[in-house]
Amino acid sequence: MKNSLILLMAGTGSRMKMDTNKVLLPLGNKKIYEYSLDLFKKYNFEIICVVNESDKIELPDYVKVTTGGKTRMESVYNGLRLVTGNYVFIHDSARPFLSKEVLEEMISNISDDNALLCAEAVKDTIRVKEDNKLKVLNRENLVAAKTPQCAPTKILLDSYHKAIRDNKLFTDDIAVIENYHPEFEIKIINSNPDNFKITTKIDYELAKLIWRNYD
Repeated sequence: MKNSLILLMAGTGSRMKMDTNKVLLPLGNKKIYEYSLDLFKKYNFEIICVVNESDKIELPDYVKVTTGGKTRMESVYNGLRLVTGNYVFIHDSARPFLSKEVLEEMISNISDDNALLCAEAVKDTIRVKEDNKLKVLNRENLVAAKTPQCAPTKILLDSYHKAIRDNKLFTDDIAVIENYHPEFEIKIINSNPDNFKITTKIDYELAKLIWRNYD
C-alpha cells in the first residue's frame, strides 16, 4: 500500500497584505511549508507539491511538482493527476503544526470504504441568518473542517474529474466526494488544536510563539 500527499502551496499573501506567498515566510529555523513536508516525508509518502509558477522554490529531488490553478479545486486536480499511491492525503501547507499523533491515527484508519476528515469541535456559538433573523446552531453537532483530508485515490480523482467537468466549486475535498459519491462513509479524525491555518498577520504572530514548543 502506498500513500500520497498533495501539499497545497499555491496560495498568496493577499489576506496578510503581503507580496510574499505566506507559506514561504520563515517560522523558526524553517519556512512554513517545510514543517508539513518534513512530517509527511518521515512516513514515506509520495509527495506532490502544488506551487505558484511565479514562486522561486528549491524543493527536494524526491518531490513531484505541479502548478496551481485559478481555484483550490483546480490546484488539487492538478496534483491528483500525478498521484500514484492507493490513498491520497490533501493538506494545506499553511497548517504547519499538524501533529504526528493525528497523522498516525489517520494512516491507521485508511480504508477503501471511507474518507477521512480531520476536524475539530466548534467552541464558539454559531448563528445562521434565516429570514432576517439569527438562529443559534447546536454546536454539539458542529465541527470545523481542517486538513489533511484523505480518501482512496480512485474515488477522489473520479469526484474531482466530475466536479471540474460540471464547473462546480466546493469548499473542501470531502464536500466533492459527498456530492458525487453520497454513499461513501466519512470518518472524522479529531485534530490537534494547534493545527490551524495561518491566514492573517495575527495567525503568523501566534505561530511564531508556538513553534518553540513544536516537536
